[in-house]
Amino acid sequence: MKKQEFKKIFIVAVAASFILPGTVLLAKEKGPPADAIRDAYRQILAGADKNGDGKLSMAECTSISKNKAKIEKDCKYWDANGDGFITEEEYVQQVQRIMRR
Repeated sequence: MKKQEFKKIFIVAVAASFILPGTVLLAKEKGPPADAIRDAYRQILAGADKNGDGKLSMAECTSISKNKAKIEKDCKYWDANGDGFITEEEYVQQVQRIMRR
């Protein structure tokens, strides 16, 4: 998959996780439900998880952008426990953390 295609999928996946659940549900939960966030993560994996292990390594994550400084910072944010991999649980937790702000 080309990087441009992946970027579009990433943007759509993130947007879908915030928009699709509905305004009333978002207001009650202060963000999308965990299932919607998980679906977004799985869409990201479909385009970036080159070895198919179900998580994103830092190399897989950083390969999606030419702006290495920004993408490295972003990938480190999503890797909440600092082990070098972004898991589904970390992604869900970080999205929920963003939405609570």
